Amino acid sequence: MALNSIAFIPDGNRRYSQRAGITLAQSYNLGTQKAREVMEWLIDYKKIKTGTFYTLSLKNLKRKQVELKFLFKIFEKELEKAKTDSFIHNNEVKLKFFGNLELLPEKIVKKMNEIESLTENYKNKTVNLAVGYDGQNEIVEAAKKLALDFENKKIDLNKINENTFTEYLFSSTAPDLILRTSGTNRLSGFMTYQSSYSELYFLPKYWPEFTRKDLDKAITDYNQIKRKFGK
Repeated sequence: MALNSIAFIPDGNRRYSQRAGITLAQSYNLGTQKAREVMEWLIDYKKIKTGTFYTLSLKNLKRKQVELKFLFKIFEKELEKAKTDSFIHNNEVKLKFFGNLELLPEKIVKKMNEIESLTENYKNKTVNLAVGYDGQNEIVEAAKKLALDFENKKIDLNKINENTFTEYLFSSTAPDLILRTSGTNRLSGFMTYQSSYSELYFLPKYWPEFTRKDLDKAITDYNQIKRKFGK
């Protein structure tokens, strides 16, 4: 089956900063630029229509305030740049954000909404950014919404299935391939519901070290897999 959707868990920024002898802020900046590079590389893969990045987990929001402060500063700067980014607009890249966005600073959420509005009609690629996100939390919140619709007689119980349930999730995208850097072999709450049949690819490199060759190899390896989906 063709690779249409790929997702990334860009892990290892903090460990890279320690090994490289640079500040955490510098490492996060490198990680942010790497995500931009990956977006550019994906343009060459015409069949891949969606790329999703695990930008910030719900648990990450419990980190020290000093770390969150410069993370949010990076977010704000990159979001502002994205408004007039020729790469995004020339290549018609739709940007979407999902997660517990209400937990983020108001000015960041405002910029996210602005960028979504600016790119909402683009159809070439979609880049999803999971922010303040956790897969179990997503399922719980979806169940609450579904229960409320059922209580208000907006949905028939007999029409609820695996597909209709995805309408209540933050994102209905089911990644064909999930790639995680840093050598940690787990999903850490990333797209818990959507990843039931995703192929997993774990790379020992830290995210700032990720290269185009690494991406190409992951995609080549995926294309050699015969996916059966339990059949």
